[in-house]
Amino acid sequence: MSCPLLETRGVTKEFPVQRGLFGNKQLLRAVDGVDLRLEEGETLGLVGESGCGKSTIAKLLMNLIPPTRGTISFQGVRLDTLGRSELFAFRRKVQMIFQDPQASLNPRMRVGEIIGEPLKIHRLVSRGEYRDRVVELMRRVGLHADHFNRYPHEFSGGQRQRIGIARALAVNPRLLIADEPVSALDISIQAQIINLLQELRHDFGLSMLFIAHDLSVVRHLSSSIAIMYLGRVVERGGRDAVFLRFLHPYTEALISAIPTLRPGGKSRRIILQGDPPTALSPPAGCPFHPRCCHAQPLCSREIPPLQEKEPGHWAACHFSGKIYR
Repeated sequence: MSCPLLETRGVTKEFPVQRGLFGNKQLLRAVDGVDLRLEEGETLGLVGESGCGKSTIAKLLMNLIPPTRGTISFQGVRLDTLGRSELFAFRRKVQMIFQDPQASLNPRMRVGEIIGEPLKIHRLVSRGEYRDRVVELMRRVGLHADHFNRYPHEFSGGQRQRIGIARALAVNPRLLIADEPVSALDISIQAQIINLLQELRHDFGLSMLFIAHDLSVVRHLSSSIAIMYLGRVVERGGRDAVFLRFLHPYTEALISAIPTLRPGGKSRRIILQGDPPTALSPPAGCPFHPRCCHAQPLCSREIPPLQEKEPGHWAACHFSGKIYR
């Protein structure tokens, strides 16, 4: 088997949390034993509701925070073994698009400076080539050259996200991590940004980790999908396998909530009972069992491992073979 571009093995991230001013400290397990594999040229969609650990995964993969346990490898090299110069090279190969385009841009810098800053840091162009390269990037993402000296507050949300995308592309990365890049935008603008990301992925030969909570968006953009619940990956596989032959009740509930415009094409909506559990006090056994209509006594006692139920299709469910025959 060839070496993947990016791979995580048993990655766990815990944060100490203190309840109240004089309360005891507890450990919040935001990510719990996650295994992911991203191949060269692939787009992996990471899906889950708010608070399931998606953004923490993004920070771990960017090496912005270290894992508590487990390993993260890029091109076969573990991130925790990188020296300063190797880490500097890694930063160029992996870039990130953030959820909030306004908060991720320096309000005191002009757009040309924001997009061109990575070029200066990595010394990729000469002083004479600098402006032409920045203008080329601006035009590639749908901005005009006369926007060069404007400030971020002068742009709409969609335009600010285009600025962030141009900044990420400036260093010709191998992997683009997009952390819910369209969730803060209007619906019509979301479609434009998604189409732009598709074009750029094809034109630049990018691999991409696309993080979202909207399965319909992920299906449009991704070639494979991983579903997260309470810090764990509960299902992983090819896009069509996950959508057409799902093997976990949580995935089934998410897919049932996707709207459709086809008359008579709506599947039975599955309404999950109760509130999502908190990572500070997760339930024993399978984390999904308190809300699962298929739960059995075993589910409250043992955590189901993520197993390959079909070729290339993994699920963490004790009874998926019986439920989805």
